[in-house]
Amino acid sequence: MKLDRENNKAVKMLALGALAMTLAACNSATKNQTEDTLGITEQQEVTEAQPIDQTNNLRAFCPKTILRAGTETYRTFEGGVKKDGPGALNALQFQSTITDVARECNYSPSNLNMRVGIKGRVINGPSGLTGTLNVPVRVAVATTANEVIYSQLHQVPVTIPEGGSNALFSFVDSNVNIPVPDKNNLVVYVGFDEGPPS
Repeated sequence: MKLDRENNKAVKMLALGALAMTLAACNSATKNQTEDTLGITEQQEVTEAQPIDQTNNLRAFCPKTILRAGTETYRTFEGGVKKDGPGALNALQFQSTITDVARECNYSPSNLNMRVGIKGRVINGPSGLTGTLNVPVRVAVATTANEVIYSQLHQVPVTIPEGGSNALFSFVDSNVNIPVPDKNNLVVYVGFDEGPPS
């Protein structure tokens, strides 16, 4: 009986030893396999690396918007009076000012689509005139070498209500649609423009 117990104990010890050796072998094989796999993956990443796609890099480029000095204010005078003429201040009907500009860019495969937003304020002049007027706002896109790619003059209506002295206005030009640029050399210009539409 005692011998049987010792035999059983020895068998169990041998089994535990065999199990431990098997687990050690599995761990060793798994570790080596993982290291080899990482080595292969790293090699593939180096071998399969693609050249930088400049077009995709430009998709993060959205041209900055500039309010040109001297175009942020627009004044409307009584008929025949020029802004630099004598008595211009007394003949002032409305003074319009652009207070904020912003832009949003969206890329399609071949085009850059932009939305350019303008906010501003109109106040009435010494005459206290109220009513509706159109303020001429130009949105233009040009290269840094002054090549004009897009230019549009918009007549934005603004109404000062009866008894009021000022009014806010906002406008969005959603029609800026130009070819995808090949370099970061575009600027969006915004401002009042009293000149011809072109």
